[in-house]
Amino acid sequence: MADEIIKLHNVHKDYVMGNSIIRALDGVNASIKRGDFIAIVGPSGSGKRTMMNMVGALDLASKGEIFLDGRDIEHL
Repeated sequence: MADEIIKLHNVHKDYVMGNSIIRALDGVNASIKRGDFIAIVGPSGSGKRTMMNMVGALDLASKGEIFLDGRDIEHL
C-alpha cells in the first residue's frame, strides 16, 4: 500500500472566458500521506475549490498529473 494517498504534480487549470484565459491553478505540487490531517486555506479565488474538484475527479487538469492512491485519475 502506498504511503501517499493524493499527489499533485505541476497541476495547471486554465479556463477560457471570451478572449481571455483565466489561470485558476499555476503549477501546484502537493503530497498528502495516508492518515494526514490537512486544511486547504486561502483567500477567495485562490483555487481551493478548483483543486479539490480535480482531486475528486470532477474536472481534469489542463496540464500536470494527479494521483489518487498511486493511480493517475485522468485514466479512471
